[in-house]
Amino acid sequence: MINYGIEYIDTRQSLELLVERLNEATAIALDIETINWWDRTRERISVIQIAFREQGDLRVGVIDVLAGFDLESLRRPLELNLQTKAIHNASFDAVRLARHLGIATSPVHDTMLAARRSGEKKCSLQAQVKTHLGFDLDKTEQQGDWSRRPLDPEQLQYAALDAACTLILFEQQMAKGLRGDYQLREKIDKRPSPLSVPLQIEPSVVVDGELAASALALLGIVVELSGRYSPEQLAASTGSERIGMAGWIIDNLIGTEADIDENTARDDISMLTERGLITLSLSRRLETTSLGESTWKRQKKFK
Repeated sequence: MINYGIEYIDTRQSLELLVERLNEATAIALDIETINWWDRTRERISVIQIAFREQGDLRVGVIDVLAGFDLESLRRPLELNLQTKAIHNASFDAVRLARHLGIATSPVHDTMLAARRSGEKKCSLQAQVKTHLGFDLDKTEQQGDWSRRPLDPEQLQYAALDAACTLILFEQQMAKGLRGDYQLREKIDKRPSPLSVPLQIEPSVVVDGELAASALALLGIVVELSGRYSPEQLAASTGSERIGMAGWIIDNLIGTEADIDENTARDDISMLTERGLITLSLSRRLETTSLGESTWKRQKKFK
């Protein structure tokens, strides 16, 4: 494991003090936790985690976005070129920061992208931590209720650890000369929207009219195991449960040596729901639709 300090930020004053300290950092790592992420009209950011070094010590500020205070002071350190912002799978976190807060994070080093460019097959945060930091990330709290307040100590620990690990992975990648440059694909309106509207920034889940392999795998799991998973359970299980029918589908579509990052899974599930391929039942279980079933039968590459 790694040693780091956690600071809970739930007021404008405490955020401004944190921002002053961030100005002295040479690099920071970002991570977010969201609520209702499977429904783009209801999705919100719950917390933002920022990891940085202070006199060599690793610190993580966990910013409670749902506390309702003014976050404007966060814009300057995230948008200016004062330091690199390391994000694991920036197509999820950076896009949400733009969508919900109107913040165009830059410059960004995507640690997942850098790992993939170096030739690694398993590039999820969980896999990268296991390979390069030597321990298993506990993803139990990923399925927790991030809308509930106060947050549990376990939730704060979970949130902070992901950001801390991302910063260390970034430092290791820099030492190896790996590049993970990432940019938002479209210019955004830098005013936070009161509603969460879909931004067509990362359309990577569809390729030439066909679902990308990860999205197709998740659709197949819901079709074949309709009603078994909640959105949180399915997103969490894709990187860790390669057993049974679900594991067989993933192995056949993306290969046994690759994996699906949890945030990629969230994006895919959100897209599948938005397109009417899957739906959420009253008991909060993912179920297939007739369109989803026909799409799965048409696009799957095996019998």
